[in-house]
Amino acid sequence: MSISEHENGLLPIDCDWYGAILQHSPKWSLKIIDNALVLRGAHHSKPICIAKDSDGEFIEGLSEADVVELFLLNPNTGFYIEFNLSPHGAWWCCTFESPRVRSVEMPNILHGVKTNANISQKGWDSSLLVPLKSLPSHLAFDTKTTRGNITFCLGQPQQYFSMADLGGETPDFHRPDRWITLAKLIGEEK
Repeated sequence: MSISEHENGLLPIDCDWYGAILQHSPKWSLKIIDNALVLRGAHHSKPICIAKDSDGEFIEGLSEADVVELFLLNPNTGFYIEFNLSPHGAWWCCTFESPRVRSVEMPNILHGVKTNANISQKGWDSSLLVPLKSLPSHLAFDTKTTRGNITFCLGQPQQYFSMADLGGETPDFHRPDRWITLAKLIGEEK
């Protein structure tokens, strides 16, 4: 899948997990701005959200409704972190020692994280700002070596979208061996 600039600095994910093309693809961007990682996700549809979803709230279970997700991996250790961002700006994160094995010693709430959400008749556009200094040291964050992925879960029934080609018949975003370089996701590498 090619990464090419699109409207308002957002990039589309053109087809879902099974290759179906949507009239309105989910769009995303990932940038480093003022020593912070900024994830932005948008979709041209009325958002489906969990009941307690509100701007800035830390809530597990956001992926049961519309969500944009960011995964970041230390490829040397297998340690990774997952971020979820809802259309209303609620967020969640969790660290993992290996695929789907949660870290027990790492706190999930990171200091200084901020969200922003805009919902209109045309759809939603949310952003998550994560200060680089708040990322876990186990991640060994470096744009040249860190790997990652941007994903979306959208609609009812849910459709699944992944920037990286994860392969497989059953949607599963926790396949870090298939994630792409962060440099590619933030546009430093083609």
